[in-house]
Amino acid sequence: MSRNRITLVVGLLVAFSMMLASCGPTTAVPATAVPATAIPATAVPTTAGPTAVPTVPPTTRHGGWLDEIDYSVVDAQSAITQIGAGAVDLFSYGLAADKLADIKAANLCYTQSYGTYYDMIYNPAVFTDATKLNPFSNRKIREATNWLIDRNYINQEVFAGGALPKFLPLTTQLVDYTGVIDVARGLEAYYAYNFDKGKEVIVAEMEAMGATVGADGKFMFNNAPVSLIFLIRNDGDGTRLVMGNYFATQMESVGFTIERQEKKSSELSPLWIGSTPSDGLWSLYTAGWGASGLSRDEKSIFQEMYLPDSAQGIPLFLDNVVDPIFQQVGDDLANGNFTTLAQRHDLMVEALPLAIEDSLQVWIVDLQTYAPFNCNLQVSADVGAGVETTFMGPYNLRFAGLEGGAVKNGSTDTFFTDPWNPVDGANWVGNAWIQNGTASRGLMPDPYTGLAWPLRAESADVVIQTGLPVGTNLDWVNLSFEDTITVPADAWVDWDATTQKFITAGEKFPDGLTAKTKSVIYYPADLYTTVKWHDGSYVSAADFVMSMIIQFDRSKEEAAIYDADTVGSFEAFLSHFKGVQILSTDPLVIATWDDNYFADAELDVTTWWPTYSTGEASWEAIAIGNLADGAGELAWSTGKADLLEVEWMSFIGGPSLEILAKYLDQAIADNTIPYAPTMSAYITAADASARYAALKAWYTAKGHFWVGTGPYYLDSVDLNGFSAVVKNNPEFPDLADRWSAFGIPPMGEAALDGPAQVKIGAEAVFTVAITNKNTGDPYPTADVKEIKFLLYNDMGETVYVGAGVATADEGVYTLTIPADVSAKLVAGTGSIEAAAVLIPVAIPAFTRIDYVVVP
Repeated sequence: MSRNRITLVVGLLVAFSMMLASCGPTTAVPATAVPATAIPATAVPTTAGPTAVPTVPPTTRHGGWLDEIDYSVVDAQSAITQIGAGAVDLFSYGLAADKLADIKAANLCYTQSYGTYYDMIYNPAVFTDATKLNPFSNRKIREATNWLIDRNYINQEVFAGGALPKFLPLTTQLVDYTGVIDVARGLEAYYAYNFDKGKEVIVAEMEAMGATVGADGKFMFNNAPVSLIFLIRNDGDGTRLVMGNYFATQMESVGFTIERQEKKSSELSPLWIGSTPSDGLWSLYTAGWGASGLSRDEKSIFQEMYLPDSAQGIPLFLDNVVDPIFQQVGDDLANGNFTTLAQRHDLMVEALPLAIEDSLQVWIVDLQTYAPFNCNLQVSADVGAGVETTFMGPYNLRFAGLEGGAVKNGSTDTFFTDPWNPVDGANWVGNAWIQNGTASRGLMPDPYTGLAWPLRAESADVVIQTGLPVGTNLDWVNLSFEDTITVPADAWVDWDATTQKFITAGEKFPDGLTAKTKSVIYYPADLYTTVKWHDGSYVSAADFVMSMIIQFDRSKEEAAIYDADTVGSFEAFLSHFKGVQILSTDPLVIATWDDNYFADAELDVTTWWPTYSTGEASWEAIAIGNLADGAGELAWSTGKADLLEVEWMSFIGGPSLEILAKYLDQAIADNTIPYAPTMSAYITAADASARYAALKAWYTAKGHFWVGTGPYYLDSVDLNGFSAVVKNNPEFPDLADRWSAFGIPPMGEAALDGPAQVKIGAEAVFTVAITNKNTGDPYPTADVKEIKFLLYNDMGETVYVGAGVATADEGVYTLTIPADVSAKLVAGTGSIEAAAVLIPVAIPAFTRIDYVVVP
């Protein structure tokens, strides 16, 4: 799983790709519509534990603002009441729009965020037991289930109208959707609720697969009912339970027999994530996903959410047999195989219908979520992700105007649903929320724009092949262009797991190698003397080299830690990766060559910070995990654990700890230098001895192996009680206020005005006004990138796409329907929709009104 699309899963998995994305604060609005950040500095926290004291600017405090954060599981249904009673200060998971009125009635503050979405995910495998038929191994059946779902009904009845019907993987509130909105709206109209059509297709396909329809209307196969095992989440705010039972009833009406398993995420995860899909232990699941941060660029979403080379790390993706054209288009987008924005747009347009025809996942709603909290807190949340997937969130969490104290954080039971390990462990938003506070990274994602700022890095150079559509936005990146970008012969391009040495470009490509991009990341000269792991060891170049090795080694059959499930995503990586070279170890400077690229140079920087797919870790922590995995006693991934029938490795609890401790003692006795043919250039015997001793002391004191470099450290964990405590790290190099400038994002709001009637053959002019959602002031025209508008007929079909024109008034645009366009309209109802793409925040503002077309 990748947190880069961190991608994360709401209550589920946070996706990787995109460990590229991230976090930041969104609007925190109390019921009185006063920003939470305006709470006076004299506010007194109602919390037990360490006492907070007033901040006297400038602060001298290092690490986080708080002394500790206490995490515990809270029933979402009682979250508002428990905050009001002082049992918890914050419910970080977020509640759906149907709870907003209750939050306001309780006079609580709340964050409002996008980036969470719900769907039905199918088991696509052909079952090993040939007597059992899996309908969802048939793409046409999966596609047809789109017509069985009345998304407007679900939005109104379950989410009080506060969600957006979702048909496609692109997030309906983000910029990429706006760029293809005319195509998206057409597909949404085609796949709108039509139960009879969906049933007709499904019956025909089931009969073609050998099933029959009995007298009672039920599907039969081998003289037995076709029974579907439906995994329905019944925890959280209860919305997935309602949606699951709705869809189960629809499927029963079609002719399936449904076995409803209504359980918590922790009970269902071993089935849909942990089991072998072809064993047939489940058929479909009420999934939910959350971005790991604001996704400025969603070009990888098709590969992540459908294809076998997805970085999600979940076995079901490997069993999806996709249309080869979809595979190619999805990979081309993810790997940057285009040279112009027009080509990228065309690939997006081609991918959309292919995605819904595949329907490994059938999307239902894009949510707006609201995380309630006491108004004496200051809470940050990413505008495109929410609180729990916000990397910057723990850095900024505090009692307003105060330093210290303990925040009581309630959430659902996803803290410890699956084992924590940094390489291929749990990737749920709950555990990510705790982990984010314990970690650093090379770059800090911008919470408003989805760009990035240096965190541990200092600056970067980005070189792009001449002609590619890449620009820069922030001054820490130096962007230049070259006609030919040559990869040096001594750059590392691959890995030999037998000799445990990197393969150079000169060895693998004797005729030479070029790339579309080159990024050079510069770390500060004091990196090795200011940044410490929580066990007291300083960060070193060896930590970075280990992260490079693990990128390759797990996918090599000769490796002791080989994992077949990683091969697909690794091959996708190799298709665009062109090389890496450590230009200097002190200060640390690393160059990376790649054919994949994003339009923003800030997103084209590869940091190689020792953050793996699911966590940050030192080289020695990875080394002992490798020893346990290589010996077949534990496994980094759920797929390998299931294959070998061993424990999925956990760094924080369970039987794994005793095994890891054993291998730590072995490493100490042998003074092991892992991957010695390569790593011995970066680790001395003395280094190894000191590192292992520090990790041993940490494990003895804390009882776990979760060691990061962030502003908080993991102090204690109770897996049975679903609770954890993190405490402030006073040796963190940054002051607590480093990211305090990120308070309330300048979200936009759009309002349309125009004639109630549009006359056929006559020009019609509408206006749209864009204002700052927080202040009500006109949005500066200079901060509006573009205005796009669409006309729809009474069938919901797009009949025209136009562009708004700025007026002399700030934030006001005219939308003109030309006479030759209106001449083609048909008398009846119609509507116009406008989308404003903003520069300061990557969340467009949408608005729509109806009109009547008259002769």
